[in-house]
Amino acid sequence: MTVYGYARISDKSQQIISQVDELRAYGIPEENIVQEVVTGVSPEKDQLDALVEKMGPGDELVVARHDRLGRSTLQLLTLIDELEKKDVRFKLLSMPELDTRGPFGKPILAIFSAFAEMERNQLKEKQKKGIEAARRRGKHLGRKTEKWNKAGLEKALA
Repeated sequence: MTVYGYARISDKSQQIISQVDELRAYGIPEENIVQEVVTGVSPEKDQLDALVEKMGPGDELVVARHDRLGRSTLQLLTLIDELEKKDVRFKLLSMPELDTRGPFGKPILAIFSAFAEMERNQLKEKQKKGIEAARRRGKHLGRKTEKWNKAGLEKALA
């Protein structure tokens, strides 16, 4: 039986070390902690997929929080199903008493996952409204346009 940890951040501007520290404190050796930088909604998480592929019966996957595995309820439950089929245990450090193999584990995890998905959707909606409000005020969004001149344009075309 081998215990593996998985830590994920959405982009390089974030810090993954707090998740790694939690996994180490749980007792997982550094070489068994897989770290990945990919957005939670991405259906493909190459490092996680490779880890799940190599895990076998009796192994355990430990994650600091459920939203590190994905922001979609379907994504999370599909992963839990795959782990169960492989007889791989699953542990959330944020909810140590949760056992997904028991009758209440999956439904409770689905509820938490649904709230994470809802939170993400609310953030996207707030961002969209903020962008619309800024545009109505005439604010330029995105990168500033570079000033160009004829000589620079000819150089670029050459």
